[in-house]
Amino acid sequence: MQREAANAARWPRFPGGFHEAWFVCASDPRTGHGLWLRYTVDSTRQVVSGGLWAAWFDRERPDRTLALRNILEPAAIGRGAVEGPGEAGERAVRIGSARLDASACNGEVEAGGHALRWRLSFGRGASPEDAVPRWLAPISWMRGSGYLIAHPAMRATGAVEVDGRILDLSEIPAMQGHLWGRSRWPAWAWARCAAFAEDPGASIDLLDVRGPFGLRFPMLTFRFRGAVHRFGELPWMPLTDSRPAAPSWHFAAHDVSLAIDGVARAAPEQMVQVPYDEPDGPPLLCVHSALASMEVRVRSRAFPGAPWRSEATLTARSAASLEFCGRDRDDRVPRVVLSAPAPARIQQDAGSVAS
Repeated sequence: MQREAANAARWPRFPGGFHEAWFVCASDPRTGHGLWLRYTVDSTRQVVSGGLWAAWFDRERPDRTLALRNILEPAAIGRGAVEGPGEAGERAVRIGSARLDASACNGEVEAGGHALRWRLSFGRGASPEDAVPRWLAPISWMRGSGYLIAHPAMRATGAVEVDGRILDLSEIPAMQGHLWGRSRWPAWAWARCAAFAEDPGASIDLLDVRGPFGLRFPMLTFRFRGAVHRFGELPWMPLTDSRPAAPSWHFAAHDVSLAIDGVARAAPEQMVQVPYDEPDGPPLLCVHSALASMEVRVRSRAFPGAPWRSEATLTARSAASLEFCGRDRDDRVPRVVLSAPAPARIQQDAGSVAS
């Protein structure tokens, strides 16, 4: 799979209710800063709107943590292949003045008297992945949904401006994903980390969705010492133990040769709470942190039935992203997203922080 194809827009193909989002998550354990960006398209049978979301997290100054959202008119949404300054015909997402493609992103949001601007370039890292297990692909297709990770584990470099303060970001661990669907799952937990202190080359993506009849589908992918372990595939998925309970998540999984167990957790004061509007029902409520911590214990065995032996214990402080989403509000997370219509200059092409 090519990174450009992983970001190709789906929404023009689906009439009626539909949601689509391209997102970037970055966590810098050295400075205690985290970033969460979302470029979105939401549609009903009558209305199409674009959205730009940005959340900034500050470990040492939680009072500076904030989440902003701008709503844009349909005319501000770019479609399909866009000629850009790089390779001719590269696929790019354009929401007003903001842009995201396989190698970079930029944008700005303003709301509630706050402003956040960014310009980032993406370094090469792990190969693109389809996060949906093969056995779940037919159900995903019937729902008109999908989840691709263009950059499962990369390093991002650039600049962010938060309320007039410009901060340089240099080779910070990050990921970039793309998801879409006619409707969202009723609840889920999601996490990722690519900044383990003991092994910077290791990375993990966790997803646990609640489907029909309350069934849960845990999908865990672990990249370790040159191999990719997809514990969400059969026959391993039923053997996975996943217990998300905000603000922490305990998990365990194994395949033929490798086993993991661990925990991800975030402090409520380092989380933001945002609504995801649904075309035909009340919004879902999501709490998210880009300053979560994670610990993963790794074991291996020579062949099935052989005893497990310890390989490593991987730790990451303030270096993971973690979110929980469902119908209920989390009153432990008081910081909510500030929303406003996008100013005229954001609705149209404009410059950004590093221009």
